[in-house]
Amino acid sequence: MFGGFNKGELNIFAGGSGAGKSLFLANLGCNWVLNSMNVAYVSFELSEPLVSMRIDSMLTDIPTKEIFKDLDGVEMKVKLLGKKSGKLQIKYMPSGKTANDLRSWIKEYEIKTGTKLDVILVDYLDLMMPINKKVSPSDLFVKDKFVSEELRNLAMELNVIFVTASQLNRGAVEEIEFDHSHIAGGLSKIQTADNVFGIFTSRAMRERGRYQIQLMKTRSSSGVGMKIDLEFDVDSLRIRDLADDSEYQEFDKRKSTIYNSLKKTSTVTDDADTKALTPPDPTKGDTVGRIKTDTDGTKLREFLKDLGEDG
Repeated sequence: MFGGFNKGELNIFAGGSGAGKSLFLANLGCNWVLNSMNVAYVSFELSEPLVSMRIDSMLTDIPTKEIFKDLDGVEMKVKLLGKKSGKLQIKYMPSGKTANDLRSWIKEYEIKTGTKLDVILVDYLDLMMPINKKVSPSDLFVKDKFVSEELRNLAMELNVIFVTASQLNRGAVEEIEFDHSHIAGGLSKIQTADNVFGIFTSRAMRERGRYQIQLMKTRSSSGVGMKIDLEFDVDSLRIRDLADDSEYQEFDKRKSTIYNSLKKTSTVTDDADTKALTPPDPTKGDTVGRIKTDTDGTKLREFLKDLGEDG
């Protein structure tokens, strides 16, 4: 299998503070759950009720501000979706936990429920610590190197799709194109990761309901440097492919119609088509049929001619 998210790989979404790292992880979790995969969302930052509310809104398309107004309706919709979907478990852990703590919880969950996890989402890598307590937290390069390697080994051991997030530094605030120098902390986590996606948005893009992800690193494809625009629903927090947006499709149709209407068509005006296509013979005085282009200019000249005759 090439491209996309593969089991045993470390995938990182990188974005600035408030850029939407948690939203991307939650949307990925919803997509995989709806495809009958078992997902665990482990948060070191957001509380379980907040993550649950967001995911309920994403799954039901009910705005987040309306969730608590109709809890019975939301519960019914979620249960109906659950009958044909995979299982989703949300777990909060305090920051500073290690890959061993994560491994222990996953093993306990799988034993208690009898559910084999397919996807693990960790929000997010920067808040974890390495297993070796001798590593100084101030040495971000070594700290992030150990944590990222331990998480990748965990993904290989459990044979799951593993996705996490990381911060961008302040140098990326005014940038529109990200590279490895914009990653906060140690560059070692980028060297360890298999796929790294930069999350880009601006005030104007958020008002239009748009997000953009930039492929900063990929090991299993040739997509490095590509930019992908996505649709963002401000009410339900759902992120979708832009091609699925009805507004985009309607604009695409109008664009094609306008282009086709602007294309000029040419006609040959002569006694016979064969004469128009025959090269001129100087000895016989033959001439090639005149080419007439149907444009607005031709109609304007005819109008002015008729106007002069009437005068």
